[in-house]
Amino acid sequence: MRRLIPAPWLAVFLVSFASAFAADPVQTHLNGISAIVNDTVISRDRVMAISRAEITAAQRTARTDDEFNRTANKIIEDTLDRLIDRRLIVDEFKTKGYVMPDSAVDELVRDRIRRDFGGDRIVFARTLREENKTFEDFRREEYESIVVYQMSRKNISEEVVISPKKIEKYYKENLPEFHVGDRVKLRMIVVDRSKHAIGEPEKLGKELLERLKKGEDFAKLADEFSDYNKSAKGGDRGWIENKDADLRKELRDIIFKMSPGGIETANIGGTVFLLKVEERRPEETKTLNEARVDIESKLKDAERKRLEDAWIKRLRKKAFIRYF
Repeated sequence: MRRLIPAPWLAVFLVSFASAFAADPVQTHLNGISAIVNDTVISRDRVMAISRAEITAAQRTARTDDEFNRTANKIIEDTLDRLIDRRLIVDEFKTKGYVMPDSAVDELVRDRIRRDFGGDRIVFARTLREENKTFEDFRREEYESIVVYQMSRKNISEEVVISPKKIEKYYKENLPEFHVGDRVKLRMIVVDRSKHAIGEPEKLGKELLERLKKGEDFAKLADEFSDYNKSAKGGDRGWIENKDADLRKELRDIIFKMSPGGIETANIGGTVFLLKVEERRPEETKTLNEARVDIESKLKDAERKRLEDAWIKRLRKKAFIRYF
């Protein structure tokens, strides 16, 4: 069972958000302590600063005050746990006698400023002010990030090996997972009404359809005319299942009645779609060989997570941690 955060400051914080969702989280400022880890204090301000973006997003999407309160509580709880684990790893780094030279940290900071801010120190400084951070806060975070990365690599093997027997066992026990429905390989040209003058999508769609009927290359026309964000790949949508929620039902209803090589158009709300089915496959269950790579990847991720949880559990067991 996960620990809940009953602290009064959380209630105050959530009330300030929940009143008709009117409060501005950026203005919320609470002093005090969330936890002490060994000899390090994790402040409430730091927890809230890191949680703020997620909480603001939750505020926009929550349907009720209660739903928002539960979500915000979970976000804050998870953030605090991550900060505690991060501190434990940094302390372990120091306990083991490892050292990172100041020059290495300075280089990391310079690289980050070049990468994320184009080397512009003015923009960098403004961003720190907006995030209520000092340069030392930023530098400490960079130091901790590389320490966590290096210690994780050392304690959680990157070379996790999954035996063929485990892969086969997972496949047999989870066979429905590898059932694939009726599929088509789809290319699509989209003429978005929001990016064209009134009536232009219909006109352009008709023109493109005529050019396709005359034998022009679908992919080439998609690269030139499609407003869809994968137009650079010739409008390639890859393999689509009949139940694929990423594609509108109106389009699925058309696509799964088409034969390979067929081209159809659809007008949905003024946006015109040109659709080409290149191949079609009936529903099937993937073979073990077809599923092997995905299974191995999934089992490796699960094993790394198990190793990470066990490592953090050992660190927590020997540490002093007090919640407030």
